[in-house]
Amino acid sequence: MGEAGEITHGYVVKAEELPALYYLDDAHPRPTSLEWINRGTDQALRRTTVEMLLRTLFGPVKTPSVKKLHRSAGLRATFRSERERSRFAQTFQQAVDEMNRSREHVATAVFEKQETARKAVGRLTIEGVPEEAISMVWRASEYLAEKYEPIEGHGAGDIAGAVAGAGLAGAVLGVAILAIPGIGPVAVAGAMAAQAIPSVAAVSSVIGATGGAIAKMLTDADVDGVSATLYEREIARGRIFLSVNTEGLEIPLERIEKILSAGGGKSSSDD
Repeated sequence: MGEAGEITHGYVVKAEELPALYYLDDAHPRPTSLEWINRGTDQALRRTTVEMLLRTLFGPVKTPSVKKLHRSAGLRATFRSERERSRFAQTFQQAVDEMNRSREHVATAVFEKQETARKAVGRLTIEGVPEEAISMVWRASEYLAEKYEPIEGHGAGDIAGAVAGAGLAGAVLGVAILAIPGIGPVAVAGAMAAQAIPSVAAVSSVIGATGGAIAKMLTDADVDGVSATLYEREIARGRIFLSVNTEGLEIPLERIEKILSAGGGKSSSDD
């Protein structure tokens, strides 16, 4: 209910289910408004509270107040009609089911330095991992030859606009450079590069409320939703993401994970 008894058609996504947004069908109904709320009191959360929520969600938390925030927070999406709300609810439940599907064929890690990540790639190729199974993602600001100007929006044209003038990363490494609102230029190399622009361009307003453009791209490459959320933060902090899709490979997943770990890689499950 809205003010003065006005009927609203809202659906509230629990904070713990936020990664399911990355699995939404592109045809899902678009909400007319989005608002972070306390699900118990139905009151809107302050901006600083929302920032704390997104910063700490899925990571190790010891503070009782933050744990309580995680349990009580939700993202309320309001729709034009009950029919659209019901369609969204059904689509979102399907997304939750997809989020919970096992994705044990993808090994992932983040590295502090690009040089360390490249050495890990070298070890993987020596072990017989083909280059087409490997992907890397990192912030590209320091590798651009020209001054970067932020680009608003998520349209394919907006994103591709950042490719012009991309110096070392674009010319030497042959990667895609994406303009990610709130983060800046992001480089995507390897298997993930081909689908990067369509993935980021498909980010809807619901996903945008979580700041999840990179996480959407990672989940489209079969990284599980919770890990993708955590890795997006690491990429934003300047770390280098590396993944290996082991489908069709003779090398066991555990062997690849050991190579990444031995090379200084940290997985989303590490403390």
